[in-house]
Amino acid sequence: MAARDLLLPLLSYPLPLSTDAIERAVRLARGLSQAHGPDGRFPEIPTRVTGLVYEIELEAGLYFEGADFGSFLDQETRKSALNADRLTAAFEAAATHHNVRHVCRRERRTVDAAARHLVDEARLHQATILPMRRDDINQQDLAVRLLFGSGRPMLIGPESPARQPASAFGTVAVAWDGSRSATRAVADAMPFLRRAAAVRIFTATDDKPAAAEARADDLAAHLALQGVTASVDAIRKTDAHSIGSFMESYVAAHQVDLLVMGAYGHSRLREFLLGGATRAILMNPPCWVLLSH
Repeated sequence: MAARDLLLPLLSYPLPLSTDAIERAVRLARGLSQAHGPDGRFPEIPTRVTGLVYEIELEAGLYFEGADFGSFLDQETRKSALNADRLTAAFEAAATHHNVRHVCRRERRTVDAAARHLVDEARLHQATILPMRRDDINQQDLAVRLLFGSGRPMLIGPESPARQPASAFGTVAVAWDGSRSATRAVADAMPFLRRAAAVRIFTATDDKPAAAEARADDLAAHLALQGVTASVDAIRKTDAHSIGSFMESYVAAHQVDLLVMGAYGHSRLREFLLGGATRAILMNPPCWVLLSH
């Protein structure tokens, strides 16, 4: 039987992922693998999570310059090593507790080398789970590298959620704007859409009406051919709502467990400039979000 293969990056510096966030990520992997539905319609899917712990090797002059540079570097290096030890122990404990198949690997690399290595690793996994710390620029940069460099989807969620994120995807919502990236996200989310109890497609009618509203019903018809029944909501996004608050309100109103959306951006001088919806979700994901590009 085929197995689902997920990647959970665990960077030790400058701020390590919290133990609670690791616990939620592992619990999600367990929940997604469990059998459910009437008469065993959806059998258990063996799921393996690879915990990739990065002990960060600090580069001279990157964070600090001055007479006390040597002692500072030693102190921060020890901090990174201790954080890596704690991350390893927390991941092993959570995976063992939830009886999740897992592998834990540890790498020692510079910040930039760790990001490049992680993109390569993500290409060999079905999805990367990345809990996001609100307004953390370092995490957002890493997410952007993964989104536009790995060719694989990401599952992001809030590291410190206002409400407990789901451990299974009963209600899935697709943010549809008719774009290539949204289409890719739907394709990547098909394993979750097929196993969901409810699927909703929603569009912002005054955002991209020509591309989205006219084709949402067609997307629902396409999904029906794949065995997925979906409802369609065309909602007017008033000027009082940013695209981020619009999506957050929809998620809360319909108790969405997974939001599926395409990540939009383009490259200029090797820096990705993100679309408004992508930036808003990376800064503050309202629930688990599957992002694809």
